[in-house]
Amino acid sequence: MTHCAHHSNCGCLPMPSRRTWLGGLGAAMAVAAQPAIAQTKPTYEAMLMKCIDPRFTSFTWSYMASRSLENLYSQFNIAGGPVAAVAPAFEAWHKTWWDNLQISVGLHEVKRVIGICHRDCGAAVVAYGDQIKTDRAFETAKLTEALRTFRNALGKRHPGLGVELGIMGLNGAVEPVT
Repeated sequence: MTHCAHHSNCGCLPMPSRRTWLGGLGAAMAVAAQPAIAQTKPTYEAMLMKCIDPRFTSFTWSYMASRSLENLYSQFNIAGGPVAAVAPAFEAWHKTWWDNLQISVGLHEVKRVIGICHRDCGAAVVAYGDQIKTDRAFETAKLTEALRTFRNALGKRHPGLGVELGIMGLNGAVEPVT
């Protein structure tokens, strides 16, 4: 039987009866008697570093899925992606990337970093100038240079991590950078 603490029809919640209290106590004791469920630390195959440009979101998902990495990677998105981690124009952002990677390595035990830049990147224009918009060879050279600098910095800070690099085209195709 439940009783209202105030008066009938006052709108407050009813006070639980002794039977309700005893039932709740019994349930709590049953839960406490169960063996603890082992908590496993999540591990991921990779950390994806990419640009925030929404034109490439679906392409990136498809690319990672085509590599059988669905739900097996964490990601860090910042304007310019790997360019932002190494270009002097974004020096104030560098620490954020490295701190984030350190946390991901510690929490998720990532095995490799996948760095993807893309064509027609506004952040690359900020980093390397307007020529990147009109000269495809220059664009390729600057993005490749940034990706290689990114790989070298990763190797110094996290020598055990694998590194994969690529430049994504406007159609979603990824050109590997070695």
